Amino acid sequence: MSKTNTDNIMEIATALLDLLPNLLYRLGQIQEQELNQKDDSTWQDVSELRTTTGQLRLMRVLVRQETCKMQELAELLGVTPSTVTSMVKRLVLQGYIERTRDDSDWRSVWVRPTERGQRALLVFDAARYVTLQRRLEQLTPQELENIVAVLPVFQKISE
Repeated sequence: MSKTNTDNIMEIATALLDLLPNLLYRLGQIQEQELNQKDDSTWQDVSELRTTTGQLRLMRVLVRQETCKMQELAELLGVTPSTVTSMVKRLVLQGYIERTRDDSDWRSVWVRPTERGQRALLVFDAARYVTLQRRLEQLTPQELENIVAVLPVFQKISE
């Protein structure tokens, strides 16, 4: 690979690593503003759920897995068990997940999402989708075509 190619790849990598978190952060800000304007208990649940990205990831894993041991959850999230414990404590206090001890092994703790947690995650994701859709509607047809063209590339990079 030539020096120019390497420099170009480094510039692209830097731009992507700067752009993607900023895009997600900005969409989150817009979504939060919209959620705060709603006067509905479901939206309040969603607003509270959005406390951290880690908690959202944890909720998504639990909804997908339905139930999980704490150690397994830590492994799936790629974090330490103590990190999972603190996130789980906060989510249990908020009523989004519940924790139970394993009957056959008292050291094992199972966690699963509550109905409130599942509903809040569904509403949050729907709101996030609408927020992004509104932003996409502001783009020109050419800009939309450019995004469609690059989606398979992003998919390949993420695999």
